[in-house]
Amino acid sequence: MIEKTINEGWTEFDQSSNLPNLLKEAWNLRRKAFPDFIRFAVPGGRHYDGKNFCNSGQFLNVSITGMSCALLCDHCQGKMLKGMIPAPTPEILQELGTKLREKGVTGLLITGGCNHEGQVPLKPFLSVITYLKSLNFTIHVHTGLADKETAVGLKRAGVDKVFLDMMGDAATIRRVYHLDRNPSAYINALEILLAENLDVVPHVVLGLNYGKIMGEENLIQTLSDYPLETLVLVALRAVPGTPMGGASGPDPAEIVRITAQTRLLNPSLKLSFGCARPYTQKAWLERGLIAAGINTLAFPLDETIDFALACGLEPIMNEMCCGGL
Repeated sequence: MIEKTINEGWTEFDQSSNLPNLLKEAWNLRRKAFPDFIRFAVPGGRHYDGKNFCNSGQFLNVSITGMSCALLCDHCQGKMLKGMIPAPTPEILQELGTKLREKGVTGLLITGGCNHEGQVPLKPFLSVITYLKSLNFTIHVHTGLADKETAVGLKRAGVDKVFLDMMGDAATIRRVYHLDRNPSAYINALEILLAENLDVVPHVVLGLNYGKIMGEENLIQTLSDYPLETLVLVALRAVPGTPMGGASGPDPAEIVRITAQTRLLNPSLKLSFGCARPYTQKAWLERGLIAAGINTLAFPLDETIDFALACGLEPIMNEMCCGGL
């Protein structure tokens, strides 16, 4: 089934590629290392209404900076914050959390825009995050370039997962993030968070520099040296109205290739593919990602779930972020 799917319509891609063989190796490794199920993440920040499942808003996204972001990165310009619930002060966050818990919400992703240092300004909110955990919320947090004080505070608060966007190319950091930092700054932030025994889930964006792969593969190689349980891959999807609004994301075959190589490099790592990915060849891409050995996929097409079933994988739908499964 896997071989048939990858070969269907292969004239759209490079026929000289070794991708079918790479996928077969990655698929076989995944089947040996993990149970025969796949998780599909459909958190409530975006409505999902498929033939198999409809989400109900149990897990929501909250921005502690509202729609504000000091960096205004080229790929987002703060527009991704507009679909989140604003909670720009600790008092508002506490009141919001209390109300959402009363309504049956069980989990929150606490995120926001970055300051000029590349950090999500979490420090004023740490005591409220501790309060939210006392309400039995599942709490995931985006940190940006976290420092030790933030890491210690998140550990004391008892957060469940820490999400850290990683960068592997200095030119991309400057051009896209508008930060005068090097990839070592992101590795340092990872090490600070891991030193506090936090469950850190790095995120790697494929093609962040206007669709070009620049440093992502070396970064994935570097991350394989760290004691991680989960890694999330995503790929550039152009956001209208941003400097990258007209940019094409990476070629779907390139996304699948890097995903398969990531699986082969990390046999026991839970590998997730997030909601950000190009619209081009979406159905083929999702089938290819399953063939590449992922454990979790966000917001799948109905036909992707059917494909997973045909491959012998039991679909498990969950309203949590893909990095938390």
